[in-house]
Amino acid sequence: MATIPLGQYLFARIHQLGITQILGVPGDFNMTLLDHIFAVDGLGWVGCCNELNAAYAADGYGRVTGLPGVVVTTYGVGELSAINGVAGAFAEHVPLLHIVGTPGRPQIEQRMWMHHTIPANADFESPDHEVYARMSAPVRCASAFLRDPKTLVEDIDRVLFTIWRKSLPGYVFVPLDIVNWPVPVAALDSKLELKIVNEDEKLEDALVDEIEVALLGARRPALLVDLLARRHRSRELVMELVSVTGYPSFSTDLAKGFVDEDHPAFVGQYNGVLSRPGVREALEDSDVVLNIGPIISDNNTGAFTRNVPEEKLIVLHPSYVSIRGTVHRGLHFLPILAKLVARLKATDPVRLAAANTRAPGTIAVGLPPVVESPADISISWFYPTIGAKFLRANDIVFADSGTAQYAINDATFPKNVNFTTQLYYSSIGFALPAALGACVGELDARKSLGFAPSRVILFEGDGSSMMTIQELTTITRHGFNPVIFLINNSGYTIERAIHGPHALYNDISPNWKWTKLFETFGADPDRYVCTTVRTKAELETLIADPAFQDSPKARFVEVIMDKLDIPWRLSKQVAITADKTNKLFADYKKAHGE
Repeated sequence: MATIPLGQYLFARIHQLGITQILGVPGDFNMTLLDHIFAVDGLGWVGCCNELNAAYAADGYGRVTGLPGVVVTTYGVGELSAINGVAGAFAEHVPLLHIVGTPGRPQIEQRMWMHHTIPANADFESPDHEVYARMSAPVRCASAFLRDPKTLVEDIDRVLFTIWRKSLPGYVFVPLDIVNWPVPVAALDSKLELKIVNEDEKLEDALVDEIEVALLGARRPALLVDLLARRHRSRELVMELVSVTGYPSFSTDLAKGFVDEDHPAFVGQYNGVLSRPGVREALEDSDVVLNIGPIISDNNTGAFTRNVPEEKLIVLHPSYVSIRGTVHRGLHFLPILAKLVARLKATDPVRLAAANTRAPGTIAVGLPPVVESPADISISWFYPTIGAKFLRANDIVFADSGTAQYAINDATFPKNVNFTTQLYYSSIGFALPAALGACVGELDARKSLGFAPSRVILFEGDGSSMMTIQELTTITRHGFNPVIFLINNSGYTIERAIHGPHALYNDISPNWKWTKLFETFGADPDRYVCTTVRTKAELETLIADPAFQDSPKARFVEVIMDKLDIPWRLSKQVAITADKTNKLFADYKKAHGE
């Protein structure tokens, strides 16, 4: 029987998904494993500056492609450094595979005092080598510790399928002595079955019947699309549903751009009281709301001011379907959504139109407030201007945790913008290495998935950038050309909005020479362009320049803003949250007699 080493099988299986690049950091327990990447034709390696950044980059890759981003680290110190990035992917349903090279099986079983281990307890008993694997258990949907030669192939395939179905991170632990174990090369001939199927098709059909009756019996139906619709690869179905029904359609802040914002049926972003005037009223006045892929977090519900009663609500979720409060667990929404779209496409258009008394375009939506300034760049002017004059269809856009993730909601996006902000998990510094992962993913998407070329555009504050700025070296080293707008507002402005506007702990090291960083990091000067803009006129001139818009070089723009220029959504969210938190704490103290 013809065989190949286990490491080669692992990477060949990954490559069969359409993945062409592996991210990570080398270490002594994973380097023999990394050698096998280069035995797989068409597979490459992108080394990052540290494991946390590599995990963020794998997360960004997964968000852009829908394929698992793959990050390889060494045991202990490497995998623990990466775990925050993996946790963010878990929180926001991003497919990611973390491969950890571990000590060999005899070293593990004999509990040897290997480097990177920690004592088992305060009495300094010999180390438990599996303690780190247990640490990651809460932030993964599947794992395999490849120790049994009889199940190596099955274990790898199981983890890959589970990551795909659940769109969550998974782990594969590869002991040093198993890397070269021979496995049948014929195992690569069996196709990975990735189709999402629910076991009870009769229940599926019954639920589709019930949803169809509810929608066609409504007079003010609405579609509310949330983040998990994007994560579970439903864009084509969702846009078909929007177009076929013509129902007023809304996205949440986490799903911004998923429903084309130039579509006649699109009304706006619903985020409770943080919605634009007219949007909240239109959604909450609906008599049936079909909610696809919800994440009910504070930042995605206007500090829990979302107001859609259960009796109006139909929820399609990767783990359940709920119809007016009746929950059916263990069902994935994709097959049900596909059947519903097919059913509605076959429905008499007159009957379908009769179920919607609100014609597209009849819902009035107010404009966001704008802070006027004669020349200086304000945050309320910047993002709408970028949306109207710089963004284009198919762009890949990142906004880091901070003012950017709130203010960018006032930009109107063109068609099919793939937008990411880590609004739920909100790990500061995530977006720059995630944009690196998006550059890698955009390349894979063009090669394997047939996507048109896309620009990767990042909006990030100076404080966030300081966390992970070293990945600029990786970006230029590999010839990627994102557009980076660095918002220089002299510190942690989002934290100033929450507490301590002038507190020392919200300051950062001043006077970084941001536009000199590529030079400092040794980047090829032919691969980047850096500039600073301070006025509206300077910014508008820059973004109107075709040479800037479509440059093959990385573009880094330092945008000067006032440190207390705070987006209206953020100010309002902070005030609502403070009121709710104070009441919650007061009620708690009263209940406990404190």
